[in-house]
Amino acid sequence: MAWTNEPSLGDARNGLAAVTADASAPGSGYRIYAVGGSDGNEAVATVESYDTLAKNWKTVNSMNTVRLNLAIASSPGRVYAIGGSDGGGPLATHEIYDLAADTWSAAPSLPTARDALGAATGRDGRIYAIGGFNGAYLATVEAYDPSANDWITRAPMPTGRSNLAVVAGPDGLIYAIGGQNANGVVDVMEIFDPVSNSWVSGVSLPAPRWALASAVGPDGLIYAIGGIGGNGEPQATVYSYDPTTNGPWTVEPSLLTAQGLLAADTGPDGLIYAIGGQNFSAPALSTVEAFRVSTNLVTPDPYIGNGTYQSPDIILLDPSNNPVPLGGAPGGAWDTLLLPNTYYGIQTVIYNDSNVAATNTVVRFWHFLGGVGTAGAQVDEQVTTVPANGSVTVSSANPFLSGGAGQHECVAVSIANPESLYFNVDPMNATDVIDPTVAHPPGSSHFGSAWRNTNSTVLGQGARWLFPFQVSFEGAELASVRVVVTASRVPAGWEHVGAIAELRRTLDTAGVNLRMPLFLVPEIRSHLQVADMGLKIHLSDSEEEGERTAGVAAHRMTLKPGQKTSFSVSGTVPHNARPGDVFLVNVEAHYPSKVGRRPAVVEYLEVVYVK
Repeated sequence: MAWTNEPSLGDARNGLAAVTADASAPGSGYRIYAVGGSDGNEAVATVESYDTLAKNWKTVNSMNTVRLNLAIASSPGRVYAIGGSDGGGPLATHEIYDLAADTWSAAPSLPTARDALGAATGRDGRIYAIGGFNGAYLATVEAYDPSANDWITRAPMPTGRSNLAVVAGPDGLIYAIGGQNANGVVDVMEIFDPVSNSWVSGVSLPAPRWALASAVGPDGLIYAIGGIGGNGEPQATVYSYDPTTNGPWTVEPSLLTAQGLLAADTGPDGLIYAIGGQNFSAPALSTVEAFRVSTNLVTPDPYIGNGTYQSPDIILLDPSNNPVPLGGAPGGAWDTLLLPNTYYGIQTVIYNDSNVAATNTVVRFWHFLGGVGTAGAQVDEQVTTVPANGSVTVSSANPFLSGGAGQHECVAVSIANPESLYFNVDPMNATDVIDPTVAHPPGSSHFGSAWRNTNSTVLGQGARWLFPFQVSFEGAELASVRVVVTASRVPAGWEHVGAIAELRRTLDTAGVNLRMPLFLVPEIRSHLQVADMGLKIHLSDSEEEGERTAGVAAHRMTLKPGQKTSFSVSGTVPHNARPGDVFLVNVEAHYPSKVGRRPAVVEYLEVVYVK
């Protein structure tokens, strides 16, 4: 498979950094973020995000500090821009981008100022800043812990260097590849184990490279992309390394454009993207190229095929043992309406894309109260084998009890397998259930958890509605939880016009039996029109309404340890709504990080149908 040209950056840049992270709203997919760099003359603070569905770049808020040759990493809802140079010398600057708020804020500085460093997010949630230059070629490794909001020093690399590529492998190890030091351009690869805080030497690159980029493909291979060779010339060469076999490096199809000082990452569509850079023909490139790889995994790969917060791979069975349809037209093919205070059976479909059976796959069923709380109880645990290149339906031995009339409850399913590359950590309590919007590998439909909302409602034009919820936080100290409510509109007949009609025809032609309405597909939901429903958030102990704009309401509330706080969301169906219109009311609770745990977002999607 050859590299292909993709839509160019809005601003040509070299020395930039790139990372794939959540889109602005949980459950709405991911974006590729291209951050900072130089326009060929001076450092810039520019940030652009790429939507792989719409295939366009959009400028978002700039960093507070101009800089090039910086490092970047991400965690749920956050992008970390670390170090670099403003053109006058190395920086210790560290800024964090809040994707939902589209804002940058200062964070604790690097203990060691440096540019031309690398960074990656470890499985422990820490951000590792590795190597760089500050008048000397550095072996320094410092790790930022978002929970403690502080940096700690870790074991240094055996080989100090700058302009290296750093990437977190699928095995939980961190790989430092190539670079340069006082001895010249190097072909070194060294591997860091965050658990043991130790380094080992890996297989060297086939040729020395500096100012290269790297990414992990959906096939589990590590890709070293472009860069500048020992002869000082930009390179188009691409190599791949298999960490399961310890190499050797394999030559892959070359870039269309030789380039150094570029950035790269794997996008949410599963393509590897090479972004920007420079070569002899241009001091700064806007070039974007993409490469599709094979994903024929040979290790167990159990997953839930449809994650997010309205998953058709969670099946609820009514008292007559009939499946309850999922979230579409009321009384139609996808209606989710549960009887109050009624027991429902639970099943889930688990898939396996690998060529080996996924034995000892742990499937846990959960009941989350109040719609957007992190407190929940395990309903059942099952251990199963998922056949190679196949699927299995797993049933809970215990039922799910629906809430009272108007109450918002959630069913969730989590999976874990000790041999899995991506889902090998078994959540032992509700707060550890993996984010159902994060696909692994990126761009796949492979998820480690899924949620099923259990309510929908039918209203007329101008009708006033009020939905009750609960927030809850398990911890030992006060927690500030931000609730954000958004509304979007699906016009009647929406699926019969424009691009959606074309997509629908394509799916039908391909024989796809979609088990959910298209408006619930996360990547499509993110493009729906905002609806002004007069949203309000009501707290039982406060008259404050919080922040309000058209289609959005937000409120911050402080929770005591173990406290459950009730609130309600209200709004009005617009008078210009037409019968057949659908309104999606999305409620998100943003929980802060805790020791050993990342920040979390819990979401509930209420579907309102207009009669």
